Amino acid sequence: MKRAFVFIDGSNFYHKLKDLSKKLDRKYRLLDFNYKGFADWLTGGSELVGVKYYVGAVSRENHDEKSEKMYANQQKLVARLSQ
Repeated sequence: MKRAFVFIDGSNFYHKLKDLSKKLDRKYRLLDFNYKGFADWLTGGSELVGVKYYVGAVSRENHDEKSEKMYANQQKLVARLSQ
């Protein structure tokens, strides 16, 4: 059986979900997305060895409200992906 490892570029993935939300007039959230199901679909029946979701770290240097909210949201996503 073939083996596969899926790499997901977080920034591109986020913007694609955002675009789909607009086009379909439906809210898609990163936290609600079925990453395992998506990875299984991508591998097309091959053995899924693993999935790596990568994204740049959010800067918290300014400690302003926007950066703190972005950081908190990123931490929620990382926790969700770790499950």
